[in-house]
Amino acid sequence: MYIKQLELTNFKSFGGTTVIPLRPGFTVISGPNGSGKSNLLDALLFALGLAGSKGMRAERLPDLVNHSQTRRSHSVVETRVTVTFALDAETEWRVTRRLRVTKQGTYTSTYAVNDQPCTLNELHDQLQAFCIYPQGYNVVLQGDVTDIISMNAKARREIIDELAGVADFDRKIAQAREKLDTVKEREERFRIVERELIQQRDRRQRDRLHAEKYQALRLELQEREQWLLVRQWQSHEEQKVQLQAQIQTLQQEQTQRQGQLQQKAQEMATAAAALEHLNQQVKALGEEEYLRLQATLAALHAQQRQCQHQQTAYQQQQEQLAEQLQQRQAQYHHQQAQHRQLAEELAQQRGDRSPLVTAVATSQAALEALRQQAQELHTAAQAWFQEHSQRRQRIDTLIHELEPSRSELSRLQERSQQLRQRQGELRQAATTLEAEQLELQDALTKAAAAVKQEEQQLQTIAQQLATAQQQLSLTEETYHRLEREQRQKQRELDQLEARQQAVEETQGSFAARLILSADLPGVFGLVAQLGQVEPRYQLALEIAAGARLGNIVVADDSVAAAAIALLKREQAGRATFLPLNKMARPKPLSPIVLAGCIDYALNLVTFEPQYAPIFAYVFGTTLVFESLEAARQYLGQYRIVTLEGDLLEPSGAMTGGSQRRTNTLRFNQGITPQESAEVQQVRDRLRELEGLLDGLLQERTHKQGRVNELSQALSEIRQSHRDRQRQWEQLQQQQQHLNRQQAELERQQQYLSQELTAAATELTQLQARLPQLEAELAAERLALNALEANPSHQQWQQVQAQLQAQEKIHAEHVAALQAVDHALGDRHRQLEQLERDLQQTEQEIQRLRQAQREMLCQQQALDQTLGDLATQVQRTQTALSELDTRLGHLKGDRDRHEYQLRQQQKNYQQLEWQYQKASETLTTLQAQLQELSTIEPPPLPQPLPAVPADLSLRDIQQQCQALEKQLRAMEPVNMLAIQEFEETQARLKELQEKLAVLAAERTEILLRIENFTTLRHRSFREAFDAVNANFQTIFATLSDGDGYLQLESPEDPFAGGLNLVAHPKGKPVQRLASMSGGEKSLTALSFIFALQRYRPSPFYAFDEVDMFLDGANVERLAKMIQQQSQQVQFIVVSLRRPMIEAAQHTIGITQARGQHTQVIGLDLTAHH
Repeated sequence: MYIKQLELTNFKSFGGTTVIPLRPGFTVISGPNGSGKSNLLDALLFALGLAGSKGMRAERLPDLVNHSQTRRSHSVVETRVTVTFALDAETEWRVTRRLRVTKQGTYTSTYAVNDQPCTLNELHDQLQAFCIYPQGYNVVLQGDVTDIISMNAKARREIIDELAGVADFDRKIAQAREKLDTVKEREERFRIVERELIQQRDRRQRDRLHAEKYQALRLELQEREQWLLVRQWQSHEEQKVQLQAQIQTLQQEQTQRQGQLQQKAQEMATAAAALEHLNQQVKALGEEEYLRLQATLAALHAQQRQCQHQQTAYQQQQEQLAEQLQQRQAQYHHQQAQHRQLAEELAQQRGDRSPLVTAVATSQAALEALRQQAQELHTAAQAWFQEHSQRRQRIDTLIHELEPSRSELSRLQERSQQLRQRQGELRQAATTLEAEQLELQDALTKAAAAVKQEEQQLQTIAQQLATAQQQLSLTEETYHRLEREQRQKQRELDQLEARQQAVEETQGSFAARLILSADLPGVFGLVAQLGQVEPRYQLALEIAAGARLGNIVVADDSVAAAAIALLKREQAGRATFLPLNKMARPKPLSPIVLAGCIDYALNLVTFEPQYAPIFAYVFGTTLVFESLEAARQYLGQYRIVTLEGDLLEPSGAMTGGSQRRTNTLRFNQGITPQESAEVQQVRDRLRELEGLLDGLLQERTHKQGRVNELSQALSEIRQSHRDRQRQWEQLQQQQQHLNRQQAELERQQQYLSQELTAAATELTQLQARLPQLEAELAAERLALNALEANPSHQQWQQVQAQLQAQEKIHAEHVAALQAVDHALGDRHRQLEQLERDLQQTEQEIQRLRQAQREMLCQQQALDQTLGDLATQVQRTQTALSELDTRLGHLKGDRDRHEYQLRQQQKNYQQLEWQYQKASETLTTLQAQLQELSTIEPPPLPQPLPAVPADLSLRDIQQQCQALEKQLRAMEPVNMLAIQEFEETQARLKELQEKLAVLAAERTEILLRIENFTTLRHRSFREAFDAVNANFQTIFATLSDGDGYLQLESPEDPFAGGLNLVAHPKGKPVQRLASMSGGEKSLTALSFIFALQRYRPSPFYAFDEVDMFLDGANVERLAKMIQQQSQQVQFIVVSLRRPMIEAAQHTIGITQARGQHTQVIGLDLTAHH
């Protein structure tokens, strides 16, 4: 695309209509000064709407009309410029602008594209489609280079902004911020309502809990009172019944006890007399003899038990010996039986061996005789053997020749059959192969379609993945940028908080805040926090209290000491503490009536009674007056403060003036750190950044998951595509393989036909030769049979057969004899071992019998001892029985009577004490019953409530008293608070849901803004890097030096400007401002070329941009334009010879005195 023609009608110095054809490439417009060269470029700007009247060197648009037209008496004059673009060899695109001016100076301007009217914005939209921009430096006028040199760094950076499309992002960000402001405004309104609802809810929550607790306690008290009535009635009735039963039981028991006492007295007298009589009889008999006999009997019994134990042990040993003897005897008998059996077997085997020895000798003699006979027959049959061998060899030769022929005949017959069968199989395989080829062709078509479909899916998923990765990259870039901003804001906030903390430390509020946040027991708060004042008196009372508002109220001086120690340990400054246990009690204030006086300051503060000493210390006798005029007459008499904050001391000192609320301690608020707007702004931004980072983190996680999902899907579809491709290739290979198989089948069929023909020929030849060989073989066999019928030959064969049979018999006899000899050896060894075992068993039996005899002797001796002991025991027991019989009866009677007497005495005493105790109890119970009968029970609730069994009457009474005390302490109570709380809670929940929606919408808008900001930064960075690279290349070409673009704020480019840094050859590095005029122009032109190269357009027009350059630099500039004109069209207004010589086309401009501008064209292509 290039400008093909420029048509001007009455435009500036061009009168009438002038048509100027233009060619692609490099065109120079030259002519004398003032001839109208630059008017051609103004015409381009005018027609394309790329500049206003100032940019076209006119005060107003009507000044663009040719002066000769304006001097005429026409009512309306106009100028028109048409620019014709060649889109290709046949297509043109034409833009026309017409300016109509009236005599009154008013004018109208219209645009048309291809003779169709349009607006300027519509024209610019179409021009942008052809990469022609109003700020694109398509037309560079004389002042544009100077503007780049003279403009500040920020304006120079804004050129890059325009190239990068920053304005579009700014517009989107502005639109998003407008919507964000709307959302924030709505959210702020809802927040105000929410705070009010939360306050109402909290207030009604306390009232509700109070009412619910009061109601529950009241119901519980009613229930306990019913329990109390029931328990009192139950206790009264139970006591009456219990008392009546106890009285009746005691009366019956007393009657029984009286009869028992009388009976017990008589029994004790009888028992005492009987006991005395028995004691006298026991003394008459001696006890020493009885004790001696018992000791003797015990010793005999012990010896008897010891002998019995020995007897038992002997019996067990005797049984064990008998068992062992029996086992050894049985073993001996078994061994004897085995010995007899072995002896019999040995004798039998010796008898069997003698016939075998005889048989071996006989077979050996017969074998030798047969061998001698065979040797004699072999010598006589030597001639017969020779003839027989020749006949046999001929027969074998014929058989060797006949059998292969027969085998070959069979093979050829079978081969022919196989070949015919193989031909059938090949025909069947060919049919099957054709069907497979058809199926394979169908599968190939389907596989190709599947491959194509998967390629489309692959392309779609790849595009989706690229989009998702771009979005993820944008999110990550935004996240990292916000992280950097968060760290920067956090550092800024730390610095601001450090400064604020330093200020607080000087004011003392930092120490107070540390004490309050430490949660020390006994710390009640600041003076400012413990009192409430009306807003009307707040200023006056705060001035009167002064720094004492920041004093800390504590329970006692020990708490103050602990707090001071904490401040020292933390190095947090100083503070004043007011311990309640040490503060002086306030004195009563005397009544005062003064003109303009409101009251004592102490009386205008509301506080709890326990803090009266504190506020008396803070305010003392300070008076509050309406105004300074009213207070002045009492100056020096009282300490006075006015409502405007003026303070009058008793000493006569007066303090007043304008108020600056630097103190952070105020009534009704306590410590209220008034942060600066800067700190609050940083905090808000940090909170906003935290929410944005959380949202971006979630969005990044979601997008990362989407990228992973698409990557997985892409990998799967790629794998599937590869599988499909591989399957398609395999199908192609199978098709090729089938084609090869088909060719192979055809070759095999041809080969089988040839083989079948050859086999048939061979078969015919063999069928003719075989009968001859068979006839010759039959004749040879007849001759051999006649030869074998000779008797000599038969006798030799018989001898050979007998010799073989005899050798076999002899071998069998020898083997049988060897087996018998081996068995005899085994039996001899077994018999010897058995004889040794018999000898050992017999010795063991003799030893056991000797042990039995010894044991029997010991047992007989023990039996004798036991008999003697039994006789002695019998005699001792007889004597003891006689004595025991006499004495035992007497002692038993005495002991029994004595025990019975003691028990009777004890029972009598116990019964007598019980009788006296029961009499006292009976009297008490009768009095209690009389008292209970006179008490009337209270009315009971119906139905009766169930009272827990583990609660006593006293427990229920204590519970009722505690509940009544709690109820009195809770009154008064708002019982409607429960319903009001539920209503407020419902409204708050609905509002919070709306706030959540707004918060999500706000976060989404903020994320959109930040993403736009990231794209804005990214677009600028991409444009800057590209323009910087272009600038470095172009500047090096134009100046033989090096240069680059430098941002004043690389971290935040939009916070600073752009500098052009150059290093001309042979000079130090310097900025644009410190260069010479020519260097500035060269550097500015390099910058313009870099901008044009970044966003190329179909044409560029320069207006005497080489005017400040020397000849060498003009040559370099012309050479560069000549090189770039190979891609785009260049129209350059110049008076310099190197520029004109480098051009392909030249347009001459001239103007005679008082005449219109004239144009002359010259094509220099042939000259070049």
